[in-house]
Amino acid sequence: MAKSINQDAMRDLNLKLMLQFLFNHPKTSRIEIANNLRLNKSTISSLYATLNRMGYVREIGHGDSSRSGGRRPILIKFNRHYGYTVSFELGHHHLRMMTNWLTGEKISFYSIPVIDKDIYEIVEIMKERIRSISIPTAEHQLMGISVAINGIVDHNQIIDSPFIDMQNVDLAQTLAEFHVPVFIENEANLAAIATRDYMTDHKFKNLIALDVHNGIGAGIIINDRLYHGQLGRAGEIGRSLFFPGFASSPTMKIEKLYSEDAIIKKFGQLKRTPYVDRQQFLEYYRADDQVAIKIMNEFTEAVVYLLFNVSQIFSPELVSLQSRIIGEIPQLMTKIIREYEELAGANSPTKLQLSQMIEDAPLYGGASLLTHHLLGLEHYHLQMKI
Repeated sequence: MAKSINQDAMRDLNLKLMLQFLFNHPKTSRIEIANNLRLNKSTISSLYATLNRMGYVREIGHGDSSRSGGRRPILIKFNRHYGYTVSFELGHHHLRMMTNWLTGEKISFYSIPVIDKDIYEIVEIMKERIRSISIPTAEHQLMGISVAINGIVDHNQIIDSPFIDMQNVDLAQTLAEFHVPVFIENEANLAAIATRDYMTDHKFKNLIALDVHNGIGAGIIINDRLYHGQLGRAGEIGRSLFFPGFASSPTMKIEKLYSEDAIIKKFGQLKRTPYVDRQQFLEYYRADDQVAIKIMNEFTEAVVYLLFNVSQIFSPELVSLQSRIIGEIPQLMTKIIREYEELAGANSPTKLQLSQMIEDAPLYGGASLLTHHLLGLEHYHLQMKI
């Protein structure tokens, strides 16, 4: 009996390793997989038959024969049309939505204004959008849903949502009507997953995605795995307290002073303008408005100190910065790196980078989270494709 259990466990492991190899290579063959996994021909043939029966394999022609001649190998790849996933990001002003193949490739993206809409209206928009999807080439249609929120999430439940009143709506339960897995996750955590699985080729085992948008949060990857902390509260950098310079000064959370929302609000107050958005603030900055320049300098200096403090606390190999303002003016990142190196030293072991996915990292991260789950490869390296 024990021998049978061990054999079943070994077969399951080998099946996962073969599926992982197939997923991570644009094309391969059974002989290449056998050589890399060090499995014999009969084992590979059996595993191949199983994966092929499950619909994960597509044959794409023949490769070259070996130097000694013989039959040309059949080339295979992962079936990108197996099915698709849907990822949402509940933003302050917009609901963002992306559909992806299981390989991670984007099929479509939408940004839907939701200003002045309550959570019930937003949920109905989400449901309507899901129902309206038509992808005839998808063999298994919708396979999973992810939702990114700016707030604290623990075991698929939203514990705190500072920018959207959830009114006790259970998103996972509400979306269960589609009969697919539903994952709710913090947006910075999903940005960290996207950084790991899309942007770094798994070169870094320890990394941080520092998200500076409406609030300030950090997604933390330690030893290749997302770290949530107790009750999902890890990475709430913006809730850290700013130490006042004077005893009479009020204690404030850092994100109330230096999030993108905070500095834009401050700029509007100083200019006595009732409503200023990010693009208007940037237009003033590009026009050399002195108030905008002063506030931008304060903002970038604060980001430098945030990056320095995060790197001192966690000592990650990489910190990827998510900031739409800095993404609009990339030369600010050069300034930030220079000032960071003045604090940390030019030989700091932590690498800094501006995210390549500032607008949609949480959506790509949601797609990756779903793919890992759906393939049963939760703790396996999968190189997701854009």
